[in-house]
Amino acid sequence: MESDFRIAVIGLGLIGGSLAYALKGFKNAEIVGCDVDPDTRRLALKNKAVSAVYDNAGDAIEGSDLVVFCTYPDIIGSLISENKIRFKPGAVVSDVCGVKTDTAKQICGALPEGVDYVGGHPMAGKEVEGFENASSELFWMSGFIITPVKGSKPDSIELVRDMAKYIGSTRIAMADPEEHDRVIAYTSDLMHAAAAALCLSYPPEMNRAYTAGAFRDCTRVARINGELWSSLFISNKNNVVSEIDRLINSLGRIRELVDSGDRENLKKLLNTVCENKITMQEKEPE
Repeated sequence: MESDFRIAVIGLGLIGGSLAYALKGFKNAEIVGCDVDPDTRRLALKNKAVSAVYDNAGDAIEGSDLVVFCTYPDIIGSLISENKIRFKPGAVVSDVCGVKTDTAKQICGALPEGVDYVGGHPMAGKEVEGFENASSELFWMSGFIITPVKGSKPDSIELVRDMAKYIGSTRIAMADPEEHDRVIAYTSDLMHAAAAALCLSYPPEMNRAYTAGAFRDCTRVARINGELWSSLFISNKNNVVSEIDRLINSLGRIRELVDSGDRENLKKLLNTVCENKITMQEKEPE
C-alpha cells in the first residue's frame, strides 16, 4: 500500500542515517534521503534505510510532508533558497543542528510561504562519523530539544514531538532557539572544548598503561570533526566564550586550593561539586 506521508532526510551521515533507520514505520511514511557522497547513497539503499536516495536536495524535498536537514548548519539556508518551489505546501521543516539561533534565522528567512519550521536537536551521537556507523538505536533513551520559533504551528510542534518519541527519545524539552544555545554551550560545546583542551598537550611519557575510565570519559569527544565543531563554536561564540570563562574561573579556584594545600576548603568545594552533579543528573525536563 502506497504511503500518503513522505519524509525527506537531507544528509545521511551518522545522525541523518540513524534518523532514517529509526523513522521506519513512523506514520507509515515513505522515507527518502539525499547525500552528496555516492558511496553513502549506495549503502543507504543497500541497507534499506531509505526507499529512494538523491544527490540533489530538491528531488528529496519535492512532495515531502516533513523535511529534516541533517547537514552542516551554514548550508541549510542556501539549500532551501535554491529549492523554494519544490516544497510541498503545508510541509514542515526541521533540522538536527547543535546551534539554533542563527540556524533558525537562516531557515525562516529562506522558507517559502506556507511551509512551517520547528527546530529539533537529538542529544545523541558517537565519536565516529558516517552512515556506516548509523544505527536505529542511536536515539534510544536520549534527550531531545524541540526549538519552535514564534510562528511555529501547534500541529507542527506536535509532529516533531511525535517524531522524537518514535525514534526513542525519552527526555524531551522545549526551548526557544536562544535558550537552547545558552544551555547547550555548557552541556555540549564546553564539553567538546574541554576535551579538546585536555588533548591539546599531554605528558610525553604517557602511554596507554596510564589510562582508565576517567581518561576515556573526559576525552571521548576529542575525536572531533574540526570543520563541524569550529562552525558550531563560532556560531554560538558569545555563549561558548562565557562558559569557557566560567570553566577557567572554576579551575582557578581548584588550582588555588591545591597550590595552597588548603585541604579543608578543597574538600568543601569537591563536596559541592558532587552535590551539583547529583542535582543536575536528577533534574527532569519540565
